[in-house]
Amino acid sequence: MRKEKPIFAEAYFKITPTQILQTLYFYYNDPSKNYFHLQKTGASKGELETVQENLQYWIDQDDLFINNQNIRMIIQNTNLGFQENNPLLPYLVFNIVSQPYKFYDQRVNEIHLYAKPEKLPYPAISCWKTLTGTIISVESNSFSIVSHDKIHLTFYLTKGELIGGDERIFIDPNKKAN
Repeated sequence: MRKEKPIFAEAYFKITPTQILQTLYFYYNDPSKNYFHLQKTGASKGELETVQENLQYWIDQDDLFINNQNIRMIIQNTNLGFQENNPLLPYLVFNIVSQPYKFYDQRVNEIHLYAKPEKLPYPAISCWKTLTGTIISVESNSFSIVSHDKIHLTFYLTKGELIGGDERIFIDPNKKAN
């Protein structure tokens, strides 16, 4: 029996003045239709709980600081779907929220993520949107683009790329989007 293989990941982050909301997608090639069979037999609930626990462990290995305050990201739920209803192409969706924090009203806010460097086994994209102020600076070894209105930040990550280390996003609450 061949095991499912991750082929792509995408993450969407919404930055609010009090919380970060994240939706994380992992796409797979599953030639043995493992996830499809789990869903059909009703065993997917237990499997998804195990996958969620494992991912939470890895999320907890990273450090997220908002204005030097250590903030934990917590998986709220996990769902299974199939691209175009194809049993060979499952995906997992994780809805994740941060612990509450408070952004500064009158000075620049810093989001600092430290993750142990690792080689990415598949391509990925990470999209950030701030609902408060504008992105004024980004520090990262990964390729990224800030939108013209400075409220969207996108990281484009390639298979085999070394990711992780220190990454910082600076948001000015006093500057409004263009």
